[in-house]
Amino acid sequence: MNKMGGNNQLRGKYWECPEYVLNCLGTAVNRYESTNKNGKPTEGYKRAKGIIEDNKIEYNHMKRIKNWFDNYEGEHSDIEYRLNGGKTMHNWVDSTLNRETAAIKGPKKIKMETGMANQFLKTHEKDNTKINSHSLPSTPKLSKDIKGQVWRGKPVYEEIEKIKSLIIYESKI
Repeated sequence: MNKMGGNNQLRGKYWECPEYVLNCLGTAVNRYESTNKNGKPTEGYKRAKGIIEDNKIEYNHMKRIKNWFDNYEGEHSDIEYRLNGGKTMHNWVDSTLNRETAAIKGPKKIKMETGMANQFLKTHEKDNTKINSHSLPSTPKLSKDIKGQVWRGKPVYEEIEKIKSLIIYESKI
């Protein structure tokens, strides 16, 4: 089973960066290049250059950017924050991912509210080879003394119903 995280319907999708995000990144890159005299790259520089060159961002890349902003604890004036697009990029990534996720969840929720089965569960084939011992009906305890059970007031029909449910259960397997 593939546990990559995120929404698998968005995986592989690309979004074009809006002009205002590209301008923000371009400004940060230009400022960084003019002040960085030692040539040592700072976190976010390569990412910013790549986004400016490609003009688009893939879903997994968007998730990484969102994660970076969600976990960032530095100052908004830091060069790393600016090279990652600052508040402009953060807002655009959040709104884009929220909008795209809502576009997938909305129809599924509507289908569920109109009575269809849970749309958020993946369809699968039931594996009947594994039996959960907790779901098996209890086997009836019939004694040979049916007449004695009736005499003591224990209704036999309860035992018959248990036998029926066991037969029905076994026939489904």
